[in-house]
Amino acid sequence: MIHKLIIALFLLSLYEGPDKPDILSPPLDIPLILSANFGELRPGHFHSGVDFKTGGVTGKKVYAASDGHIYRIAVSPGGFGKAVYIRHGNGLSTVYGHLSSFAADIEDYVKRSQYERQSFSVNLFPERDMFNVSNGEVIGYSGNSGSSMGPHLHFEVRKTIGEKPVNPVQYYDIKDDIKPVINSVAVYPASPLSSVNGKNKKLILKADKGSEHYTAGQGSVIRVSGPVGFGINTHDYVNNSWNRCGVRIINLTVDGRLIYSHNIDEFSFAETRYINSHIDYEEKVRSRSNIQKTFREPNNLISTYNHLINNGIIETVDGEIHKVEIGVSDFNNNYSSISFNIRAEKAGVAGLEKAGSYMMPYDQPNEFIRDDIRVKFPANCFYDAIYFDYKKIHGGPEDLFSDLHQVHNKYIPVHSSYKLAIKVTGKVPEELRSKLCLVNIDGENMNSVSFAGGRWNNGFIEGQVRELGIYAAGIDTIAPSIQPVRFQDGDTLQAGEELLVRINDDFSGIGDYRVMIDGRWALFEWDPKNSLLSYKADPDYLSQGQLHELELTVNDKRNNESKLNLSFYW
Repeated sequence: MIHKLIIALFLLSLYEGPDKPDILSPPLDIPLILSANFGELRPGHFHSGVDFKTGGVTGKKVYAASDGHIYRIAVSPGGFGKAVYIRHGNGLSTVYGHLSSFAADIEDYVKRSQYERQSFSVNLFPERDMFNVSNGEVIGYSGNSGSSMGPHLHFEVRKTIGEKPVNPVQYYDIKDDIKPVINSVAVYPASPLSSVNGKNKKLILKADKGSEHYTAGQGSVIRVSGPVGFGINTHDYVNNSWNRCGVRIINLTVDGRLIYSHNIDEFSFAETRYINSHIDYEEKVRSRSNIQKTFREPNNLISTYNHLINNGIIETVDGEIHKVEIGVSDFNNNYSSISFNIRAEKAGVAGLEKAGSYMMPYDQPNEFIRDDIRVKFPANCFYDAIYFDYKKIHGGPEDLFSDLHQVHNKYIPVHSSYKLAIKVTGKVPEELRSKLCLVNIDGENMNSVSFAGGRWNNGFIEGQVRELGIYAAGIDTIAPSIQPVRFQDGDTLQAGEELLVRINDDFSGIGDYRVMIDGRWALFEWDPKNSLLSYKADPDYLSQGQLHELELTVNDKRNNESKLNLSFYW
């Protein structure tokens, strides 16, 4: 019981500062209910803010959380969509994302900028005194813009110096008395000579919930030899919400000794991609399961690890039984833990290097060169040394322009892009070379092919890619499709009505679009998640009471082009 008390005190000590400091006001005038919390595990990044529910609707007033000035306004088809950034005088900045629209004066400024730049997407940095705001002033309206998958407000608090995101929940009273849920734990061999129950492969154990805490292994002792690490699949709930949230702290003890602790109260954007090393990336790709490791790989430089002994790796050969306990705490210090037993045995030969593979150190450049493929990895592309595998694959789609090349495997993450060049087989007419591209092929479904960029260069298609896996040279010669929605040539656009056009591309994706009305650029908003372009006629930019001629040009990422011409009255 003594070591549990020590751990509890340690967890409480990780949060510094006053309890719910009263320096930020709520950004909404409805109850603050979370659909996602700070530091949640997301594809390729940690969630940098919180998501507040808006009752499933858009248009809720969004308020400045404190006095300050707007220093950035962004509009994008992805990411935060329409977003406002405010710098306050208390050392903090706040961000309001996925808005449906801005307050009137901000909206006018943004629209003028879009027409001046002839671009829907803009990234604006107003002069210091252009938009001073007061605490509680309306700055916009909640929405579902950008990469949002449902109406909500994404809200961030950042340290002004360095733009480092911190946990917004510490400034608000978010009711939460629900303990984190533990789903499973994992035991990992940490070297080719390590074993878990006699095998050089990980072991995943389902969590069994008891009256006090969780257990795993149903009382059996897990046999380990050589260095091993552990992991945990866990999530949290908050009151009044069914959404799964992340946990704040994870700690590992062995026989009561604290070996590892991870605290997600803050992080920097520069380190957020290290999430691919923090989690079991293979398990994420295979089963969409989030197992957080309680050990650190050599090239995982995230700052959220605040207590590490031997990087969280356990190695002992005493033949004794040891108690492993992993504890998790949420952002309101609700605590859960799981325990299981291991017996450390003398190491044996559990695994050997694969024939034909060779070791690539993580901290230096590496390359693999053959007549028909060139792969160049920059230093620190991997999180640890890998035994690189390569082979040619038979089968797959017939309409490719090269052999299929397996570049290691898709279950190993890379931290940065690497250069890949694949030789094109057969003769390709010069006019079609610009349509060639790299393609990624899903090894589970060989007919599942996705665009991976790249350009023709002296008989090769070369580009920068950010995943390992099966690649080949492909081609895209099919232009995007364009289809007006409930609107025909010669129709009348009613007051307040939106003109909607659906655009799609079956492979490389939409590259750009341009809309001209009566020979002048027109602002159409692009919503890629719904494949929709939308237009609202504005008397400041379009004459009323007459027939107008519209021309829409859409290009995909291989410059295949489609056009739509139609007339409308307004």
